[in-house]
Amino acid sequence: MNPIEQNALYILKILVEKEIKRAPGKKIKEETDFDAETINDAINYLEDLNAVDVLRGMGTTPYNFFNIGVTSRGRYLYHEIFSDQSGSIIEEVPANEEKLTKSLPERPLNPVGSPYGFTDDDWESVALKKQDKNHLNVVFGLQYESNNYDTNQIIEIIKAHFEVSITNFNSENDDMHVELNFEKLSAGLGEHLFNNIAGKIIGSDIAIFEISDHNPNVMIELGVALTWGIRVLPLREIDSPDTPSDISGQTWTAYENSGLKIYDDNFQEKLDLMVDRTIRKK
Repeated sequence: MNPIEQNALYILKILVEKEIKRAPGKKIKEETDFDAETINDAINYLEDLNAVDVLRGMGTTPYNFFNIGVTSRGRYLYHEIFSDQSGSIIEEVPANEEKLTKSLPERPLNPVGSPYGFTDDDWESVALKKQDKNHLNVVFGLQYESNNYDTNQIIEIIKAHFEVSITNFNSENDDMHVELNFEKLSAGLGEHLFNNIAGKIIGSDIAIFEISDHNPNVMIELGVALTWGIRVLPLREIDSPDTPSDISGQTWTAYENSGLKIYDDNFQEKLDLMVDRTIRKK
């Protein structure tokens, strides 16, 4: 077995059996006597499997996380791997490669409900974006030609707000430098094009959607983001039709004149906080 897998399973076993809710790196070292690099590699592997929820923050050196907690999938994997046929718990990390192969998905994880036609390469691309701490990946889905707004103007205005947030973050965090990747989602029909768009949404850190026109493609894209737990920033022109009831519970940012006026005096401050939290989560 790969030593990173072995160490990851050992950490998972300790967290579950000792019922440790949230464990910082120092606690994991106390329980395992692993060095920081070994712990970081193991936690990254468990995170890729969705076995742990990782909270990141400043001042955690030599660990690249603040603390971790086992997810429901992590507990499921624990019982799959460490239980024998009778249901009794095995004391040691099993060396049975076949059992591990059946229990652990290959990295990156290809969850049930993946967009049709997604490949391992698609998920690898998503995983790399999620792990890239030097870039904030933002996508913008909207109808290209609209009577409610000027497409180019609203894109540039919202992008400018994000650039301010990135500048503010970098100025307050001398030990980090984050760059903005801001991309307009392309239009198109067909399996390949939809998979490409879905991959960009799932791989993003924040997804913006302008829904004033109730465009079906944009609504589907919003659904993809909400399904996969992506942070969303929904926008609508102040005089546009009401949002559909299924998504009316979302917190919408209203604007007029293609974004020149935003109906929230604290919009930039709230966006700064969203960006800060998103970067730290990475």
